Amino acid sequence: MKEERPGRSLPDEKHLIQLARQGDKGAFRILVEAYQDRLFGLTLSLVHNREQAEDLCQEIFVKAYFALSSFEGQSAFFTWLYRIASNHCLDHLRKKRPQQISIDRPIENESEITFENSLAAPASDNPEAPMEASLEATALLDSLDPEQKLILSLRELEGYSYEDLAEMLKCPMNTVKSRLNRAREALKEAYIRQYGNIPDSKIVLESREKP
Repeated sequence: MKEERPGRSLPDEKHLIQLARQGDKGAFRILVEAYQDRLFGLTLSLVHNREQAEDLCQEIFVKAYFALSSFEGQSAFFTWLYRIASNHCLDHLRKKRPQQISIDRPIENESEITFENSLAAPASDNPEAPMEASLEATALLDSLDPEQKLILSLRELEGYSYEDLAEMLKCPMNTVKSRLNRAREALKEAYIRQYGNIPDSKIVLESREKP
C-alpha cells in the first residue's frame, strides 16, 4: 500500500487552480509536476509501454487544461484529473483492443513489463520464468474488457479505496464493488482458459488496503 494517499491535495492547490483558470500556465505547470508521476503510473499499468504512457499523460494534461473552467471544486483536483484520465485511457484501450498483447509475443523492451507479480503463473524451473510470468500476467489483464482492466488497475495496482473509485468514476460504492467482483471473476476465467486450473497461490488480485 502506498504511504501517501492517492488524491492528496497540494497545500495551495485551490490558489494554483484559480490562477491556472485565469490563464497562468506557470501555476498549471506546478499542478502537472505534482501529479504527473501518479498519472504516469496509471497509464503505464494500462499500456505497458513508457512512450505510449508518456503520450497519454501529455494528452490528459492538455485535456485537463482546456477543461479547467468545468472544475467546480466539489472534489479534489486529482480526483477530477483522474476522471479525465480514466475516460481518456478507456477510449485508448477500446481503440487498441483488436491488437491486444499476446502471451507468445517476443519481449521487445523489458521496461514494458510493469504488471506486478500479483498473478501467479504456474511454477517453472526455467530461469527466465519470472519475466515470462510477468508477460503472461500482463496478457491476462489485457484480455479483459477495457472497463474491467481500468478498475482493477486503479484498485489493485494504484491502491485506491472504494470511496476514491466511486468519486472518480461517478458511481455508487456498491456499483464499484460489483464492477470489481465482475472484473476479478473475468480474470479468474481468463486464467483458467490459459492454465486450466487455479493454484493455491491465489491468482485473484487481493486488495492491499481496507475499503
